[in-house]
Amino acid sequence: MNIEIVDYGICQAIGNTTKDIVADSSTGYFLHSDDMEFLKRTNIIYPKVGLNFGISYRFVTGTEIAELVEFECRIRHPKMINPTNNETFTEIVEAKDEWSDELGFDFYTLELDWEIQFGEWIFEIIHKGKVMASQSFYLKDFSESYGLN
Repeated sequence: MNIEIVDYGICQAIGNTTKDIVADSSTGYFLHSDDMEFLKRTNIIYPKVGLNFGISYRFVTGTEIAELVEFECRIRHPKMINPTNNETFTEIVEAKDEWSDELGFDFYTLELDWEIQFGEWIFEIIHKGKVMASQSFYLKDFSESYGLN
């Protein structure tokens, strides 16, 4: 089985967005959405609170029969510190399962100022312990990128 990145960049949630409580995540929860719309294909992100960025992906199984696939989505990012508990995070890992004939997506929503960490963010899809697909994003300060400081 292979996994291919179908789309990536700035996106927005479509439909319901829910919070699943996850104690070992940087914010204490994961956001899940019914669907995702990609607005701009880019790997350069000028972050601001409320911005979503991420990937969509497809399983390539070589068979017409849909199968349930268990995998992990990992996002590696520069160090962030949650100011409410002083915990440090450099990655987020979420166990998922999905039908192989469905388009999947993984995204990050910058909800709080302290989540905005400049540098490389890497989205990875891991199946049976192996990274099967990855996409890098570079969060940059807009004013520094254009020499406005």
